[in-house]
Amino acid sequence: MPARLRRLIGCALVGGVAGFAAATALLWPVDDGGQSLVAIGGGALRVSRELDLLLLAMAFGGLGSLLHAARSFAGFAGNRTLVASWAWWYALQPFTGVTLALLFYALVRGGLFSPGAGPGAVSPSGVAALSGLTGMFSKQAADKLSAVFSTLFETGADRARQDKMTSQPVE
Repeated sequence: MPARLRRLIGCALVGGVAGFAAATALLWPVDDGGQSLVAIGGGALRVSRELDLLLLAMAFGGLGSLLHAARSFAGFAGNRTLVASWAWWYALQPFTGVTLALLFYALVRGGLFSPGAGPGAVSPSGVAALSGLTGMFSKQAADKLSAVFSTLFETGADRARQDKMTSQPVE
């Protein structure tokens, strides 16, 4: 990988981690009275607790995925085996982590809490932990979701498809 691209990716990872870490600190719920205070630009904005939990899930999912990407980048760059074809993986990893964290949050929130449980019944620490780990282990999370849905919704039609993808990219 060219040195310029390597520096660009390294700086983007450092900046991304700093940005998501700041977002997690700003989005942490301050008030349990049904609304949360979110610090934005030196001021405070009142948002619903549900929106705050969604934003918190996104921030921790992004932070976890960037941690995974930074560890990968450091390992490959340190061993001098980093190749340019992985640049898009590093660029898209935060989006993968954020999206999967939202999906897992919705799955847990919708499936494990009673419909009458309000957002106050949800632990921000639990959301942070689940989202961060989902982002950090996004490949495993996506593989597990794929296995669950393949088992639940097996139709046999996939075997008949022509020109289907036969293997997943190696991480």
